[in-house]
Amino acid sequence: MNIFQKFLKSLYSPMYIGRFRFQGIGKTIGYVFFLMLITSIPVSVLFTNTIFSTANKVENALSEEIPDFQLQNGQLHSEQKEPQIYEHENETIVFDASGEITREDIEQEENTTALLREEVVIAEDGTIQTFRYDQAGNIQLSKDDILTFADTLSGLFPILIPVVLLLLYLFSTGLKFIGIFALTLFGLLIRKAAPIRLTYRQIWIICAYTVTLPTVISALIDVLPFQLPFAFTLYWAIAFFMLYNVYKKLPKPKNAAVSE
Repeated sequence: MNIFQKFLKSLYSPMYIGRFRFQGIGKTIGYVFFLMLITSIPVSVLFTNTIFSTANKVENALSEEIPDFQLQNGQLHSEQKEPQIYEHENETIVFDASGEITREDIEQEENTTALLREEVVIAEDGTIQTFRYDQAGNIQLSKDDILTFADTLSGLFPILIPVVLLLLYLFSTGLKFIGIFALTLFGLLIRKAAPIRLTYRQIWIICAYTVTLPTVISALIDVLPFQLPFAFTLYWAIAFFMLYNVYKKLPKPKNAAVSE
């Protein structure tokens, strides 16, 4: 059975997961890396599209809509004294060097990026992120400087994005091994539910395949346009349920023949 077949069987069959307990540790570790590679594809595609889309929107807004400005002494300066609001598809861009609009005003909005007098405020899907200009030190930048930097950064995306995705993949895979270890501890606690004796090695291998279904579901949840509450709890509930069913599907030992 190749690794793709193991992946498919692990999605729905506790019986097959139980059979994998005789597999080597090396192959199981390789399977975990394969699982994380497969499940990272949707998030990687979404991440890449978001980066390119956001970069294009920012460059277009800076070059075509936002008036000339300068960042000096931690403040935004512009000849435009009135707040400017630009609607772009489902997003809103606010430019205000006057100080009339505050962060509290932006917190009530959705999908809004605001360049305010002393900070940048981003409101997206109920999450607020802020960055004060003085956090970057006593810098002096103009609109043209930022456009030049943005253009240079966009040219580096083909190099930077794969590096970031690789680091995220390795980090998430490391977390997955920690999760498998935690599930293994649970497997040891309920070891008596299995009809046969299981070693720690066999339980770890079973757990590595047991997390297939909850990992796939979590990967799909991550690309939803909204946040699903209790996603963490759902992951572990599915993992515990699958592991318990794997134990129940293990073959019962044959009764020894009774000598007459």
